[in-house]
Amino acid sequence: MMMSGALPAAQEGRSFFLIGNSLTQDTVPSKLDGDVQWHVDCGKSLPFIYENPQAPCVKNSTLWPEALESKAYDVVSVQVHYGSTLEEDVAVISDFVRMQPKAVFVIHSGWARAKTRAGEYALKSAAGKMQHSPAYLEGVVAKLRELHPGRVFRQTRAQDLLARIAADIESGKSPFSRIEDLYRDDIHLNVITGRYLMHNAMRHAMGQPRSSVGFETIPSPIRSYLDKLLDDLPPPDA
Repeated sequence: MMMSGALPAAQEGRSFFLIGNSLTQDTVPSKLDGDVQWHVDCGKSLPFIYENPQAPCVKNSTLWPEALESKAYDVVSVQVHYGSTLEEDVAVISDFVRMQPKAVFVIHSGWARAKTRAGEYALKSAAGKMQHSPAYLEGVVAKLRELHPGRVFRQTRAQDLLARIAADIESGKSPFSRIEDLYRDDIHLNVITGRYLMHNAMRHAMGQPRSSVGFETIPSPIRSYLDKLLDDLPPPDA
């Protein structure tokens, strides 16, 4: 596990670009290893970001057209969100895939509002507008693999981590008493435990080692619990 600010040798020279909204920001892109840029626009769907790239809310963003047209990245992360359909998300991601012919693509699920999380997660259909369900994410990835054979598509599985915590809470196996303990408002995660979990879920998907940098204040029992969840994630290419 990486515990300092030193750059792992495996990440030297590797480049990463993230496109999404504040649920991408909650993965703390600035703490990732390697050469990292991002385009983050608050509360927006992927098609909106695609069609309106000019003024993202996070001011230190690198606009995605500038980034993807001028540089070949090793890994590109894209986040789906409310407001789009599977077909719309796949069309946008496919355009990014064509612009970055050598990149591994990470599909970041984000997560639902605390109040609707369980209901969304239980949905069995990917039809209609985007919901934070495994059915929707698996549908996106399956269609991308069909359209772009030979390309690598991964998932952060962020919503799966919250579902696992909720199940552990119900069975009395979690240090948290309710799922809202991970949130700081109705949808964003808290800046220590929540962000630690999602930062390292992104690292896992990007092939980076786990890091505690910036999260040193997490109590040891809680960190151990979160690390076990991360250890149980499927291999990135699964």
